[in-house]
Amino acid sequence: MPSGGRHRAPQPPSTVMKVLRTTGAVTALVSSGLAVTAAPASAATADDFAKLRQCESGGNYRINTGNGYYGAYQFDAKTWHSLGYSGLPSDAPPALQDEAAYKLYNARGWSPWPSCSAKLGLTRTGPAPSSSSSTAAPAPSSPIQRAITPVQPAMTLERAKSLLNSEDFTGTALSTALACEVRPDAYVWQSEMRQKKFILQVDGRFGQESQGLASLYSYLTRVDDGSTGVVGKNLWDVTVTDPAVL
Repeated sequence: MPSGGRHRAPQPPSTVMKVLRTTGAVTALVSSGLAVTAAPASAATADDFAKLRQCESGGNYRINTGNGYYGAYQFDAKTWHSLGYSGLPSDAPPALQDEAAYKLYNARGWSPWPSCSAKLGLTRTGPAPSSSSSTAAPAPSSPIQRAITPVQPAMTLERAKSLLNSEDFTGTALSTALACEVRPDAYVWQSEMRQKKFILQVDGRFGQESQGLASLYSYLTRVDDGSTGVVGKNLWDVTVTDPAVL
């Protein structure tokens, strides 16, 4: 029979027992690695930023379409420079663009990317991952490699048409499989659709918006290129070659 009697109120653990219990719990966590390696539950992950890049730019670190936003995370120049970087984001190595995105996120959360963060459901509020954990492609390993990496000039309608003429262009086959590329034929087609008073972004990337408009225009003109939402030679001809249609 314990001292104090059966009906005596249980006594709280002594200070010594509290210390021993706490020390034992901490020791167990440290020995298992959990106490020192677990990241905050709400910390942003490299995968979150990979999804963000894909949504903002198709994951293209070099993209510069002339719309005032550059690189994988679509920084404007003012924001980029305010973070302490020079030049344009689209000319910077991938690792540097990731670093800048992490800096901006740590300062302002997902608010600089309102559309994509909402679309992707990015709600984590913890710190960004370290730059070393980025899943981005590595930066060029030497200054020589950086020097010979071509910098794509901004796409314009004049330049897009010039590129098509220089390649003796006779037709196209645009689909969402090419959404990550900035293509002169996509830029020209989008520009012509804007001239026809359709609403879409002219950026040279044939994404879902362009696919949907291609489906609609194919229906309106009764032109069939064999696959819904694809701009083949037939739809190209009634859009670009014969712009009087519709």
